[in-house]
Order: sequence, then C-alpha cells, then structure tokens
Amino acid sequence: MRSRMFDATIAIIALSTAALSSPASAQQAQSAKSQLYAFHTGPVVGGCPGLDWHITLEPNNTLMGFVAWDQGKHMARLAGALNKDRTFEMDAQEIGGAARKATVRGTARGDYVNVSINGSGTACDGNILSIPRATGGIGGGGG
Repeated sequence: MRSRMFDATIAIIALSTAALSSPASAQQAQSAKSQLYAFHTGPVVGGCPGLDWHITLEPNNTLMGFVAWDQGKHMARLAGALNKDRTFEMDAQEIGGAARKATVRGTARGDYVNVSINGSGTACDGNILSIPRATGGIGGGGG
C-alpha cells in the first residue's frame, strides 16, 4: 500500500513538473518580457512577393526584427515603435543587395494588423497587407 501511494505521489510530481515546463507556460512567462510575432503575407497582385515577417515587441514598445522575401534570399532589418493608440512605424533597411530603405506603417487593432510599405521603390509600395491576429499560444497569421 505504501509503495502505491509513493508511486502515485511521484507520478503527480512528474506530471506537475511537465505541465509547468511546457511551451505554453514558458510562453506565458516570456510574454511579460517580450513578444514574438512571426507570420507570412502572401503575394499581392501587381508583383509584391510573399513576405516572411519576424518582429519582437519589447516591454518598452520597441519593435525590432526583419522581413525576408524571395524564399529568404533577400532581407531587411526592421526597427520602430508601437504607439499607445496601437499604430506603429518601423524603418526598414535592406541587408546587402540594393540596400534599399523603406518605411513600414500600420495599425494593430481588432482582428487584423494592417501594414503598408512605402519608399522601397518596389511593387510592395502602397499595398495594404492585412494579417489576421493570431489567437492562442502559438501561431501566426497571414495568407
């Protein structure tokens, strides 16, 4: 009897430890520090390619990250800030290549994040990209 009680106690401790160290718990602890947003926006009519976004929101509302296109062959660094009214602006600087610069502006309200790229000199300029807000622990939006 004592042995079964001991085994049950060990099993409960093991399950509790596993639950506390699960990715969901780790993500909740991390969200108090910074938040990662990774998503893909599909190609837009007119020649803007699909874009892969990786953006971190820091506790002080600083945004930093990168956007890649052409299957990761091209990349631009992003740096900016999220405002109290949920609008944001980021400077984009292409790494290598043509070293183009652009501005990414948008809003993060409701069920979508709306993004507009301007000043890149590409087919992406002026297009509004709508990204569904991810819900739950892991995932991203995009089309």
